[in-house]
Amino acid sequence: MTEEVLSSIEQQILNTLPAGRAQAITLEKLAYLLRINKKRVSTIVANLRKRGYLIGSNRQTHGGMYLIVTSNEFWETVNTLQKSVNSQQEIINALLQHEERFARM
Repeated sequence: MTEEVLSSIEQQILNTLPAGRAQAITLEKLAYLLRINKKRVSTIVANLRKRGYLIGSNRQTHGGMYLIVTSNEFWETVNTLQKSVNSQQEIINALLQHEERFARM
């Protein structure tokens, strides 16, 4: 992560996210606090993560988002994302078994 200028809303999101998984905040609550819609929050958080900001998510019941502060939180986030990537790759591979039916022109 390099030093960069954040937009006002990006900075607000980072300032609002709690430190640590135990304090995770739901997408709904974060959107409510910032007075923007959930989709916009989700998009901004995804972009911040792509730029290297340590934002974790707990996908369990009543889960939420938080700033990663421990090694365990970091690796849980990485492993969760890797499982998602692997699952998506399996779907792509299964679909590609039919690619000859849909030749590109």
